[in-house]
This record gives sequence, structure tokens and C-alpha cells, in this order.
Amino acid sequence: MVVEAANHKECWGQQGPLPKSKDAKKLDLFDWKVYSTGGLQLCIVNQQAVRSLCAYNSWNSLANFQELLPADSRSEFGVVLEEGKVVARTSLQAALDSVDSTTCTMAPLVAMRRSSWLEISGLLHEVQNTIQDLPFDCSGASYISPANKDIQAPGRPTFLPCPS
Repeated sequence: MVVEAANHKECWGQQGPLPKSKDAKKLDLFDWKVYSTGGLQLCIVNQQAVRSLCAYNSWNSLANFQELLPADSRSEFGVVLEEGKVVARTSLQAALDSVDSTTCTMAPLVAMRRSSWLEISGLLHEVQNTIQDLPFDCSGASYISPANKDIQAPGRPTFLPCPS
């Protein structure tokens, strides 16, 4: 009778919200730190992308003033303007590539955090397997497509600022 009860309890797993073991709790803490570090990295590269986009738009808006300059200064201003546009475009491309790289880094971190949470949740193994097989819903993702298409680089999402 005691063996049957022990087997029954082991089969169903722990039902409470407490972690199953200290190792699982340590793994969850590590996952949380890695996940939050990845989130911080995403916030940093997002800010770099926003600043680069502002610089790029500023250089483009300076072209409107070229006609207002005296004729002898227009050519020099045009050269400086083109160099500034090239630098800003390169900076923007690098920032957008950093955002892409960081989001690719975050995907496994999200999966790792999710599986760690499931492991320490105390849910039945059948329920955990069912939840793990569910598709990830991106509707709650942290990026939006703004209505103003001039703000957004073509083909890329614009990320929201990080919550404080």
C-alpha cells in the first residue's frame, strides 16, 4: 500500500508551486538572469537603431537647406551632406543588423525561460508536454509597425522603447 502511494505521488509529480529541486530553482534563476541580460541588450540596440534613424532623417532634412545657401557654398555643403548621409546610412544599417542579431539571440532565451518555468511549475508532465507543443503567439511581441512609414526602415519592425 505504501509503495503504491509513493509510486502514485511520483507519477503525478509535485502539485504545488514550489520547485521540484534546488537544481531546478538554480536553473530558473540562471535562465532569468540570461533572459533579462538579453532583454537589456535588446533595449540597448533598439536605442542605437532609433538614434541612427534620427540621424539619418536629420541628414535627409538638411538637403532642403542646400538651395538657400549662396552658390559658392552649395558645392561644399553638398559634399558634406553626401558624406553625412553615407555615414548615417551605414550607422543605421549596422544598428538594424544588431537588432536582428539580438532578436535571433533572444529567441532561444525565450524558449529556455519558458521550458524552465514549465519545469518548476509543478504541473503534470502531460500538461507540460501539451503546453510545450503549443505555438508561440507573437501578438504580444514588443515591436509595432507605426502608421507613419517614414519612421520605419522598409521591411523591418520598429521596436518600442523598453519599459522602465
